[in-house]
Amino acid sequence: MTCPTASPTSATGFPSRTGTRCTASDVLRWFGRPDQVSRATDLIEFQMRQVHAGRSLVVEGQPFEKLHLVSSGSFKCVQTDVDGYEQVLAFAIHGDIIGLDGLGQAQHRSGAVALEDACVVTLPIRDLLALGREIPALEYLLHHAAGAEVSRCGDTQYLMAAPSSEVRVARFLLQFARRQSALGHSGRRLRMCMTRRDIASHLGVAHETVSRVLTALDHDGYISVSNRDIELVDLSALYELQRVTRGRQSRERRADTARQAAARALVKAADSAAGRLIECPDAR
Repeated sequence: MTCPTASPTSATGFPSRTGTRCTASDVLRWFGRPDQVSRATDLIEFQMRQVHAGRSLVVEGQPFEKLHLVSSGSFKCVQTDVDGYEQVLAFAIHGDIIGLDGLGQAQHRSGAVALEDACVVTLPIRDLLALGREIPALEYLLHHAAGAEVSRCGDTQYLMAAPSSEVRVARFLLQFARRQSALGHSGRRLRMCMTRRDIASHLGVAHETVSRVLTALDHDGYISVSNRDIELVDLSALYELQRVTRGRQSRERRADTARQAAARALVKAADSAAGRLIECPDAR
């Protein structure tokens, strides 16, 4: 299974072949800054690296020397406690930068494991910082990556603030849909690269709970599940679910609620029309 990635033949021209190198100009174009491309950025090259499914890209405690821009594939970012339990902190897909936890630190505090065969652009941090002083566009890339990381941390805090496991799953699906949509892919049909157990670890619930919630959401018409493919069927209901704390409504209850709302709207419209007739008794 392959997670969504930008096409190598897209307008960005961003390469994804294994064993190749790409230029700073390629990276700038992918980040939407083609206006910053110059002869100088054409001459700066970065190495690309392939990581096979299940292999580690970054290991906890490893010296912080490089950042990694995901060109294709996906990763789970993990932290292991003293008892050996692996906590999934985040999922990195195309365009994300892995290794930012090392900024200001001598070592990485978390690791990254490929969920599928993947390719990354390796950005040596010393080179990136030195080049950024001469080429402001490269310094922008680092600021952009740090800002995106802070934004994702905010999304995770919002996700984890939900007391209901059903609400957490709904928020997770909607967040993943937004990220997939930003890559130019469908915002409704999701290719879930991670396992149910990985999702459960990220959400702080049992993996059986994730399976049960997905089955229930499928049954009640919120989503349609086919193995790791998930279609968001009723987006408005999912957005409503992510805002509540008391759990979901069944399909029948949602339909009943909609009928009641429609009936109230008709009564309100009739009362308003009657009021206008009373104010204008001569109207015929």
